[in-house]
Amino acid sequence: MQLPSLQIGKKRAKTCIIQGGMSICIALAPLAAAVAREGGVGTIGGMGINPDDLRTHIRTARQLGTGIMGVNLMYVGALFDQLLEVCIEEGPDYVAIGAGFARGPFARLQEHHIPAFAIISSPKAARIASRTPGISGVVIESGEAGGHLGPKDPHVSTWELFPEVYGELRECGFEGPAIAAGGIIDADDVRRALAMGADGVQLGTRFAMSVESSASWAMKEAWLRATGSQVEWWSPTGYASRAIVPHTDERLPRLDGVNLRCRNCLKVCSHRDDPSRSHCIRQALINSQQGSVGDGLVFSGARVGDIKDILPVREIFQQLTC
Repeated sequence: MQLPSLQIGKKRAKTCIIQGGMSICIALAPLAAAVAREGGVGTIGGMGINPDDLRTHIRTARQLGTGIMGVNLMYVGALFDQLLEVCIEEGPDYVAIGAGFARGPFARLQEHHIPAFAIISSPKAARIASRTPGISGVVIESGEAGGHLGPKDPHVSTWELFPEVYGELRECGFEGPAIAAGGIIDADDVRRALAMGADGVQLGTRFAMSVESSASWAMKEAWLRATGSQVEWWSPTGYASRAIVPHTDERLPRLDGVNLRCRNCLKVCSHRDDPSRSHCIRQALINSQQGSVGDGLVFSGARVGDIKDILPVREIFQQLTC
């Protein structure tokens, strides 16, 4: 299957496949560079790393290969402004912003001629994005995506949500690329999304389950063993999230002020002032990324149970374009 190309600012990716910017050290330079080398759009997950590390990963990705590579930032992160400044200084090919919205960051990126994508999940957000200067494209992310979820209905599928949000975008006059995201794992999904009008697709879990992903092998095995995924309400951000099945919160790391202190990683955290309530989500995700899956969280997309292998990025692209 010959996939269409995808315009990112003044550059054009060979294929319309974007790799999701999975944070807490899952999507780093090796994965982003591997995707870019295959003609897709590689993305470094900026949440959960410090500004110096982000700078290093942007530079390393460029050294590892050619192609289009960008950064995903989460507005809810306490270091968002510093990470945004690194992006402005380093000039990645694009920056995607999700988990919150403000016009200022898009204006800053536009000022420095860096294409910016907004990650949205509703017709209302589509209307706002369509009239916000600096937004050159949007990712329409459904409830089938892994991690934190934006839709009002966290169970809504890509096939239900995308047409509604896409229609609102075009009705409002937005002409930039619209990317379908959430639960997309194979060539049939790609074809279906393009047939709905999508200019491209974003895949997270399928690329997280790649050789080049920086997830621990224990985390990759947990994805392989998973029977599926389910929506959880454990996050102190207030957002719903999607994690593997089976999963339990019994051993999640608890903030106690002694063994585990709050690092103020989020702008707003419902557990910061009341550590007895629940876990530290940052540490839970770090635990899994470093191999302690039993003491961590394993986010995943809705279709994780349908993925049966860990493959090199090159083979994933071969399957997506067959």
